[in-house]
Amino acid sequence: MAGYLALLTGGPRGPVRDLSYFRPRSRLLWPIAAAAGVFFAFGAPVILSGSATFAGYIKLDDTSTWLAFTDHVLAHGHSVGGLAPSSYEATIQINLSAGYPLGAFIPLGVGHELTGQDSAWLFQPYLALMAAIMSLVFYELAAPVIRDHRLRAAAVFIAAQPALLVGYAFWGGIKEVATALLVAILAAGSVELFRDPRPRSSVVVPILAGGALIGVMGAGGLPWLLAILGGAALLMVATIWKARRDGGELSGLVAPMLICAGITLAGIAAVGLPTVFAGGQLFSPNQGPLTSSEEMGNLIRPLSLAQYPGPWPVGDFRVEPVSSLASLLTSILVFATVLAAGFGLVAALLRRAWGLLLLTFGTGLGSFVVWLVGSPWVQGKALATGSASFLILAMAGIGYLLGAGSDAEANSKASSEARPFAGLSFSALRAIGAVLLIVPCGILVSSALAYHESWLAPRAQLAELSDIGQEFKGDGPTLMTEYQAYGVRHFLRLMDAEGASELRRRVIPRLDGTETEKGAWSDTDELVMDPEQEGVLTYRTLVLRRSPQQSRPPSPYERVWQGDYYEVWQRDPDYDAANLIVHKPLGSGFQPATVPNCAVVQSVASRAGDGKVVAAEREPNAVAELTDYPQDWVPDPVNKTLTPVSNGTATGSVTVPKSGRYHVWVGGSARGKVSVKIGEQEAGSARGLLNNNAQFISLDDLDVEAGTLPVSLTYEKGSDLSPATGGYPFGIGPVILEPVADPKVVTVSPADAQRLCGRSLDWIEAVR
Repeated sequence: MAGYLALLTGGPRGPVRDLSYFRPRSRLLWPIAAAAGVFFAFGAPVILSGSATFAGYIKLDDTSTWLAFTDHVLAHGHSVGGLAPSSYEATIQINLSAGYPLGAFIPLGVGHELTGQDSAWLFQPYLALMAAIMSLVFYELAAPVIRDHRLRAAAVFIAAQPALLVGYAFWGGIKEVATALLVAILAAGSVELFRDPRPRSSVVVPILAGGALIGVMGAGGLPWLLAILGGAALLMVATIWKARRDGGELSGLVAPMLICAGITLAGIAAVGLPTVFAGGQLFSPNQGPLTSSEEMGNLIRPLSLAQYPGPWPVGDFRVEPVSSLASLLTSILVFATVLAAGFGLVAALLRRAWGLLLLTFGTGLGSFVVWLVGSPWVQGKALATGSASFLILAMAGIGYLLGAGSDAEANSKASSEARPFAGLSFSALRAIGAVLLIVPCGILVSSALAYHESWLAPRAQLAELSDIGQEFKGDGPTLMTEYQAYGVRHFLRLMDAEGASELRRRVIPRLDGTETEKGAWSDTDELVMDPEQEGVLTYRTLVLRRSPQQSRPPSPYERVWQGDYYEVWQRDPDYDAANLIVHKPLGSGFQPATVPNCAVVQSVASRAGDGKVVAAEREPNAVAELTDYPQDWVPDPVNKTLTPVSNGTATGSVTVPKSGRYHVWVGGSARGKVSVKIGEQEAGSARGLLNNNAQFISLDDLDVEAGTLPVSLTYEKGSDLSPATGGYPFGIGPVILEPVADPKVVTVSPADAQRLCGRSLDWIEAVR
């Protein structure tokens, strides 16, 4: 903001002298157009989805951690005191007590405060904005090599989109994008240390960029910081040596450079190191995942060095091209990019584009050091961080070739500038540049494929969690039985929420003695109730995903809120858990209710003593059997799912036990459109909804007659121009018809418990 103020006021050294600065000029319009294009490229899946959401949902849950940090950092920094036990508290405490760097999250938190929007909806715009700013830095760095504004704008638009960086941005790679931006600013600013060694004008940018790099990466940013500053030092030495060789005066050159270098190093230490030690230590004690050769994180394989140059025309950067033809084309693209970078190197040396060289080689060296010592997971981050710095050199080379001989300065220096390319004519150079245009084509294809296979978070579902978190704040502790990291780490943080299968402080054991595995779902009837064992009754509030498999919570809980995706259940905060003598779950699988053996009912009643017997009476679900489906669809008979590899329709039947009104559900996730038909009635459709494990897509309510009815399930992939419709499809199914009527809670005396025999029950309890 101070920089813009100086620009607009036109102080003693300011460039603005009158309002003519704001008249349209190509030198302003082209970089703005390039930056706007980069912003669109990084935000395209969200922008074109028509919903303010974020990418990377389910594929990687790190974004939920970043949102938790953002919620915490502005008010508390690294302090973790005063938080009640919850998944949010565990996320904060485990990471921040280990010195996790927080610099990347502060601007996002500021954006939240300024706009009033939840940081979840600002996350993707934040990444896109950083990439756009990076392209503006590239625009300045490439200026000596590409003098034509239009060519340069096109070059930086492509250079900001290496496949790895876009891929990481599409699954929440906040530090990769932030670091790529900061190393570009650091390289651009460090050039002034030897080109114009005056403290007033040369040290501010490298100090701020270097300090910010430490703030974003902590000690992990040192390889890039030292490599770029080391490169700047070498250029200082080269400048001094050249001046000495030419017989120039050294005293007026050496002293200012040394002063600027000293101020820069001291400034970076003063700005950056406090952000590191604020966490209490320089290095995290949990270094194993950072250096272990076995740590893959969410990668499928160690990433290849061939992905560093930029193009990788595969929708998911974690995999290699499948076919031999695709592999050949990728190899050609990589080779062409390296060749273009060679031309860019020569052109940068020829036109003294020291900032561009400092960025490419300083960042490349830093990334190589991190790649050398890091785990495969960290290696991928290092490659993504440095890939744009290599691609800008390649695009500078292509831009130089295409613009060879086109400007007046080039015409006056034609012979000298053509000499490094073995006397090739300007026409030949432009022809080579035209051939190398396959590189930007490869980049655009890579970005398009990543856009096509992105994973978009379900805005409406998460917005419900946001509403719940605000309406019931303070009503904790809260339990979620669905795996929903964004709920417990961010949206429900004011409810002290924990997830049964998430990072948590309590065990929340299952009845079989195990714990719910990460990513899994447990019905409330599958969990221990006893708060002495950290069971369900520990929690005042339950936030449960609506599902045909979900049992009614135990009798102490009453539903207080219902939306399209979630229900909120609460018990009296003073409820005595000893009043629940026994909770006997019934039903299993897709049928949460069943008709129990009368001996089971009497057994529970015998334990009630002078108390009561309570049961949840519930009509059974109708589960469809899809027996006929396209040949290339992949069935899973155990889970009753079908993976629709192509567009098509699966058919079968469903037996409805009783006439009435039913809600139609389809299990799984759908990238494309899923529609269901029951008998002659359309049961609704849904498109582009991703679910965590064991969850369902809600369709419509239907009035259905008893008997056996035909069922059809149709899947349509959708347009290739739509975001998030590509990639291998998810399994969908089964189709379930759930009675709309809520389970009825019935209370009888122990002596009258036999009245419950023969009824379809969800559970039965003995209570005081």
